[in-house]
Amino acid sequence: MKLPAKFKNLPTIWVVILAFGVALGGFFIGNGVYKSLASRTVTVKGLAEMDVVADTAVWNIKFSRVGGDLTKVQSDIDSDMARTRQFLIDNGFEESELQNLRVTVRDKYAGYSDAQRQGQDSNDRYVVETGVMVRSGSVNLVDSVSRKMGDLVRQGVTVSEDYAGPIYVFNGLNNIKIKMIEEATKNARAAGEQFAKDAGASLGKIKSANQGTFSISSRDQVDAWSDNEKQAINKRVRVVSTITFYLR
Repeated sequence: MKLPAKFKNLPTIWVVILAFGVALGGFFIGNGVYKSLASRTVTVKGLAEMDVVADTAVWNIKFSRVGGDLTKVQSDIDSDMARTRQFLIDNGFEESELQNLRVTVRDKYAGYSDAQRQGQDSNDRYVVETGVMVRSGSVNLVDSVSRKMGDLVRQGVTVSEDYAGPIYVFNGLNNIKIKMIEEATKNARAAGEQFAKDAGASLGKIKSANQGTFSISSRDQVDAWSDNEKQAINKRVRVVSTITFYLR
């Protein structure tokens, strides 16, 4: 470093100290400018959505019987089980796709004393409930047959009050995650570039990124009252990534 002429007559040690001080000051100034630029950032969000189709259906068909003779009630339940399984097989399901649910028995007067049972209608004392679970990859078949439940009811099968129809599951989320994250990042970068342009700067490297949480919703409204994703075959996967970029 060349010093001004007025410093040439100073002792050597002072010249060295002065030169070092000038260099150190330049370093701090340059480093300060660098930090100032590096601290300029913009945080943007990038959205990615993809429509998918459920690949698995789970359908619990529950039915119940009520009566005063437990043996007779159980016999009726056995008949309902046979009718239900035959109904499903006749409509295209395989035996391997069907599984009997557990049998539950409720005694409406359990814990009552003999005096309390007096005057009660013993013909509805026992409530027995069971059903058949359908688990199938043929989601369209499940959807079609589930709309024919009236045929089963006409055979005398009493479907339980809590019957809610089949649910549809999408198991391929891991196969599309990377592609969707790339799309979300691309959209975030586009938003960041527009912000940088408006600010008279340019977009730099990524400082930090938050992938966000994947959510699955119904692609279409299921009915007039709800948007139940589980009841929808056609679904929409969504992720919002939050990314912070440096500005240059």
